Amino acid sequence: MNPMKVAVMGGGNGSHTIAADLALKGLSVNMFEMAQFAASMQKVFECRQIEMTGVAGRGKATLNLVTSDIAEAITDVDVIFIPLPGFAASPYARLLAPYLKEEQIIVLMPGTLAALEFRETLRASGNRKPIIIAETGGLPFATRLVAPGKVQTFHIRAVCALAAVPGNKGPLVYEKIKDLYPFALKKTVIETGFGHLTPLLHPAGCLLNAGRIERSHGEFYMYEEGMTPAVVRVIETLDQERLEIGQRLGIDLPTGVDMMVESAYGPRGTLWESLNGSAGLTPVKGPDSLENRYVTEDIPYGLVAWASVGDAVGVETPMMDALIDLGSVIMGKDCRKEGRNLDHMGLKGMDLQQIKTFLDEGIKGMTNDE
Repeated sequence: MNPMKVAVMGGGNGSHTIAADLALKGLSVNMFEMAQFAASMQKVFECRQIEMTGVAGRGKATLNLVTSDIAEAITDVDVIFIPLPGFAASPYARLLAPYLKEEQIIVLMPGTLAALEFRETLRASGNRKPIIIAETGGLPFATRLVAPGKVQTFHIRAVCALAAVPGNKGPLVYEKIKDLYPFALKKTVIETGFGHLTPLLHPAGCLLNAGRIERSHGEFYMYEEGMTPAVVRVIETLDQERLEIGQRLGIDLPTGVDMMVESAYGPRGTLWESLNGSAGLTPVKGPDSLENRYVTEDIPYGLVAWASVGDAVGVETPMMDALIDLGSVIMGKDCRKEGRNLDHMGLKGMDLQQIKTFLDEGIKGMTNDE
């Protein structure tokens, strides 16, 4: 029995699966869902059990607690996992701010620089304790809720990047949770935030297949049908902009192909060969509309974050900008203003060296901002 006590936030695919998986691994798991969404997982509230099937294992997990009381959910827990979409980072930071203690660790799964936004929101909400906030480069597995209280996993990531804010606290997080998943410790959240596949693949894959998606009535396989050579050329251009931002910050980021191979999603080759040869991705159906998170999350909370950092460090990002502009029109909102921009990440006004120091040490300017 693992003595660690954890809390898992939210009631979606990832939250159900992380909660079940960690409970089956012997941890004491509290699960929290906001009251306004609790009805969708009423069965889990009533029985405190989640059945897990698929490639990551099978079993019926019993949770320690299922609640809509946030204070109760995180009392005496060591680590708080937040396996939620990008838009949830700030709301959960505000919700947790009055209750978080200095010794607790936050892990956002996946991140895409969400750790920076979470930290900035937490401090703006009055909690200025030196709480360590970490993020991963993706969920440990691909998973879906297939019925109330039942999840199915259909792919396991071979490696899951992990980094903290500030970066020099990363080893503390790694030592705490290294036995739970195949984590690979990175120096700063630039490596996790820019090492996430979905903002690289989903926006271009959706926007360049917009007509097909809207006419498909759910019968669309994006990786099998939508990743044509022309679409992949756009993604490769996007990838070059991402890599250049990393280089400006002194980081050799993995290429899109590297990430496909490292996560065990696709074979080594060109990006088109890796995507079209993916046994894990090509059978996946969807999205069934342009209101899917592939657009509504990966553009404002993925590409906007990337392009904003590019602006700050002097890297031009015309392909990112074009996809953000198209996405903003389709969604009917200003993604740059509402999304994960420099202000929301606490990086506004910093130059290249200041950003690097802040990411490494949590220091803004000449003062320790911790």
